[in-house]
Amino acid sequence: MSFDESSWTKGKRRIHLIGIAGSGMSPLADIFVDLGHEVTGSDLKEAPERLRDRGVRIRIGHRAEQIGNAEVVIASAAVPDSNPEWLEAGKKGIPRLRRTEVLAQLASQKKLIAVLGSHGKTTTSTMLAHIWREADQDPCFYLGGYAPSLGASGAWKSGAWLVAEVDESEGAPAQLKPAAAILLNADHEHADRYKNESEVVEAYRKVLGHVSGPLVVVAKEEKAAMEAANAHAAKKTFGWEKSGADYTGTWKGEDQEGVSFAATRGNEDLGVFRVAAPGRHNAGNALGAVALAREAGLDVEKIRRGLAAFRRADRRFEILLSTPELEIVDDYAHHPREVAATVEAAKARGRRRVVAVFQPHRYTRLSTFMGGFVEALARADVVVVLPVYAAGEPPIEGSGSAVLATRLAERKVLVESAGSMPEVRSVLGKIWQEGDLFLVMGAGDSTHLAHRMASEAPLFLEIRRQVGGQGEVRWYEPMQKHTTIRIGGPAQVWFEPDHEEVLAGVVRYCDEKNIPMTLVGRGSNLLVRDGGIPGICVNLGRPGMSRIEVVGGKIRVGAGARLKQIVAKAREAGIGGLEFMEGIPGALGGAMRMNAGAMESWTFEVVESVRVMDRRGKVLDVPAADFEVKYRKVPRLMRDIALGAVLKGSVVRPEEIAERLKKYSRKRWDSQPAAPSAGCIFKNADSIPAGKLIDELGLKDTAVGGARISPVHGNFIVNQGGAKAADVLALMDKVRARAKADRGIELEPEVIVLGVDE
Repeated sequence: MSFDESSWTKGKRRIHLIGIAGSGMSPLADIFVDLGHEVTGSDLKEAPERLRDRGVRIRIGHRAEQIGNAEVVIASAAVPDSNPEWLEAGKKGIPRLRRTEVLAQLASQKKLIAVLGSHGKTTTSTMLAHIWREADQDPCFYLGGYAPSLGASGAWKSGAWLVAEVDESEGAPAQLKPAAAILLNADHEHADRYKNESEVVEAYRKVLGHVSGPLVVVAKEEKAAMEAANAHAAKKTFGWEKSGADYTGTWKGEDQEGVSFAATRGNEDLGVFRVAAPGRHNAGNALGAVALAREAGLDVEKIRRGLAAFRRADRRFEILLSTPELEIVDDYAHHPREVAATVEAAKARGRRRVVAVFQPHRYTRLSTFMGGFVEALARADVVVVLPVYAAGEPPIEGSGSAVLATRLAERKVLVESAGSMPEVRSVLGKIWQEGDLFLVMGAGDSTHLAHRMASEAPLFLEIRRQVGGQGEVRWYEPMQKHTTIRIGGPAQVWFEPDHEEVLAGVVRYCDEKNIPMTLVGRGSNLLVRDGGIPGICVNLGRPGMSRIEVVGGKIRVGAGARLKQIVAKAREAGIGGLEFMEGIPGALGGAMRMNAGAMESWTFEVVESVRVMDRRGKVLDVPAADFEVKYRKVPRLMRDIALGAVLKGSVVRPEEIAERLKKYSRKRWDSQPAAPSAGCIFKNADSIPAGKLIDELGLKDTAVGGARISPVHGNFIVNQGGAKAADVLALMDKVRARAKADRGIELEPEVIVLGVDE
């Protein structure tokens, strides 16, 4: 069965889209749903939820069987011929088409307005779709991004016109026969396809050569674009004052709502136009849209209303959060010229600082335009460089994010680098200053970072307001600073209260709003996953929550006090029986929660009473006898917060206590590794200690990534440097699998694992 130009609009077809989440494929899905087809798709990343809401069935990953009973399979040029679904369609004789072929076939049934250019295509296409809709033309459209104000990225309507951005990244699509075209610019952009600007100009020249009539509009001040259009004697041009363009714009200014400009055509005054987009570059796009629409015969007032109805497409200076303390903007900018324009638009908003968060897209692009990126990013107050989003490309020697950061530093730019998205969040949490604008730019997955920060920042700002200086509140605090194994992604909000009352307020707020709250002490028996901990992490380490007092032969202690400090205070007071705590690298709260032990002694053996706070902020002093105490677990303290305790001991001479401490310390250092660890990883089995079992299984010194089973003690996993939580968890799984397979023993973790994956 073949698919000619008319097949798409006749009958109902089963269509499968490979790479459906891509910016060039999701608008096709929208169009096919409008046409009544049954649409399925697959991608390596999650597709927009709105497509699922429209009945599109989407699978993550590529497998041959997913094409099902499709009658046609479509893929972009980014999908290789080796893709299993593409291969399966070929084996079954199912028609296979590339995206540009399908767009050409659809466009042949309408009057195509081709929107061309290295930058600004999606914004200008969206403007034109609004203008044509306001002019009652009911246009079809095909956009490279979701337009909230249009409710889709693609649509098939009854009108005669199709507004479509034409992407030169896949070459000059010779199949397209536009009825009209606008060329915004012709910069060298896709370095993986074009060697230089001359090749880009030639590609645009070929596309413009297929325009069926005189309706071609070009940016007069763009030298390369004018060169590409030089064969069109009837073309119309647009530009700013003194450009000599047919359509001339006069800048009127910018405010928080957008930009405004006046326009003339020769001696004809077209009036003032407003558009909800930042920067002169977007005003220029709008001027081009005015020129094309007017040349097509549309009424000026309807053009004006169309531009007024325009709202930015997703990732085109998309303001995700705007508060006095912080503004977060997401933008698709991935070429030096786009980056420069976007930074300038951000600076025009008048925030305290513009912090540019940049994810380079493709090694070829970064290598080719390294100097341009340095110049563009240097306009920001601070730059945070993310790892390159390779899009399948191999690294290029002498290029990469580290080189970009070094070049920026040489320009005296304040620059930070990060190796992963969790690390980026930690960097941004560290450098944030009240009043900042975080500008996230890139064509890769940096948008997920922007959206995550925008959704998580309000909690940080709210807790900061509630605490009001009565404690420490930090955003995206790296948990590797707070675990003895030196591993862990960032805590969304890190909170250290000064006193019980301010803690109670935050506890009540979390309970009312159903916000996760995690108590973290010294992190000695804790493994935090690489994605960090959602919600609020509470640490009671500040002086008001960690006091140690000797009262009547007993020790009254705040939960944040270090066990080592408690033992030292007890020694001074001649109170014995607490010496076993000296070698436990934790705080009292955590020790009570899991009834930590060492040297055959346990925490609750020396606890007389516990001061607790429930999740409504109510405080009680509870006798130790009222607690159910299990092996490595005190259930009530999994819910209630231990604020402190009264510890008991016996009268012992300080010299005797010192001798015990020396003995315990020697035993500990002889049997435990010195490298960073989380302590014992597994609970002892009934039949054999976990360390002995691991030794007998021959697993000592086994490593995964930066994590290694200690050669000193089999029940310790140490961080050799740069280990991730994923490494430790993989090593734990390996041990558990061997213990089960070889001995039939189910090892249970003793280490507490918290948080989410990257």
